[in-house]
Amino acid sequence: MPSSCPECGSSNVVEDDLYSQRQWVCVDCGSVVSEGHLTTTVSDETQGRAVPYHASTEVLKKPCRNLIAGFSRVRALCRILRLSSDMESAVVSLFERAYNHPNFIFVTLTKKEILGGCCVLSVCRQCNWPVAMGTIGYLLGVDNATLGTVYREFTKVLNIEISTIGIMDMLESFCYDFKLGPQQVEEVFAEPAQRLVDRTSALIELAADAWIVTGRQPLPLLFAAVYLAWQSLNPTVRMKYTFVKFCKIGQAPKQSWHRSRDSVVKRLKELRDVLCKLGRELPWLRGGAVEPNTVVPLVDDILKNRRALLMRAVRNHEQQLQNESQTAQTTECDDELSDSNRSDSHSSKTPELMDPDQAGCENPPDKEATDCQLPPNHWSKRHLFLPPCVKSRKRRRVDAPQLEVTGDEEISDGEIESYIRSQDEIETYLKVRKELKNKA
Repeated sequence: MPSSCPECGSSNVVEDDLYSQRQWVCVDCGSVVSEGHLTTTVSDETQGRAVPYHASTEVLKKPCRNLIAGFSRVRALCRILRLSSDMESAVVSLFERAYNHPNFIFVTLTKKEILGGCCVLSVCRQCNWPVAMGTIGYLLGVDNATLGTVYREFTKVLNIEISTIGIMDMLESFCYDFKLGPQQVEEVFAEPAQRLVDRTSALIELAADAWIVTGRQPLPLLFAAVYLAWQSLNPTVRMKYTFVKFCKIGQAPKQSWHRSRDSVVKRLKELRDVLCKLGRELPWLRGGAVEPNTVVPLVDDILKNRRALLMRAVRNHEQQLQNESQTAQTTECDDELSDSNRSDSHSSKTPELMDPDQAGCENPPDKEATDCQLPPNHWSKRHLFLPPCVKSRKRRRVDAPQLEVTGDEEISDGEIESYIRSQDEIETYLKVRKELKNKA
């Protein structure tokens, strides 16, 4: 039994039964002194704060309905891409972190779904998993521009550092997605996956040497390289099949190549142009014509001798530029001599017709640059293969000149009617003016 109350110091402590529980209560102040151990004091009850219901009764906060749906959607994406269980757990935790972030908690459900795809893409890039942004966009049903905007904001807000993934990292998985096995298609179209990977890899390396890979989206270039590799492995039969027909034969998802079909056509043209430049250097062709439509049978020979053909093509291009430069200099000298002779004869015959300001000049004014063949000034003319930013430069935006209005411009006959007032307008104006004057 306690001897005194710790609050008031009174020794008048009695035993009291409350709800079948024995307690020691102070008679003077009414505080509970002991119920096995001291549980409360007067200061706790007077200075304590009211605890809300959800904090006092709820042990663990449950995720909302949209977050649960997002978890299932993210897990489905991970299983489609065949990610490991550790990567799936990392994606789920990253999605929960991004979902509850203040920048994303009040956005639309569509953006939250895109946010789940960004989490999958982020974890895949951190783990060097070969997944492109176009693949995530295809699975989510959104365009790459929207996905890229959300992904950029996602990495900036959460401060995530992502290492870029190379095109060669996703090449093998991309080639294995095409169903070109002997059991899946006819024998004419069938091609072992590893053989297709090797040929496509060689074409991608050639494209990198020719600056085609630089600054380009990977999926269109991969489609173009796989298509050319498939054609070159059996050119006599497969040259007649178009890119669209090839995608249908390989059972590639339509949405993955249909959106970027224009870009694939451009990459195909660039690859064929490079192959044509190297194919013309093959010694056994002896300078024969190599066209983009007929270069596919030469792909095997070009790739086997790629280094030698590249060096030979660059050397021949430099030699050709040097010859053109010498020819242009010779032509320029001849033009200058003919111009000087013509000016001398003209000055000796009719000196009185010459301009007095130019009479004392030793050399006449030069002709326009368009009349003579000058050597190319831009450095890009000296190189056979160029980056895309040099070959097709962006046009600078030119603001339209603002018209200076002085008030002295002439009024056309079509506009003059808008300045002439009718009799009714004049009477209305005079009436309003008179009323305003009377009120003043």
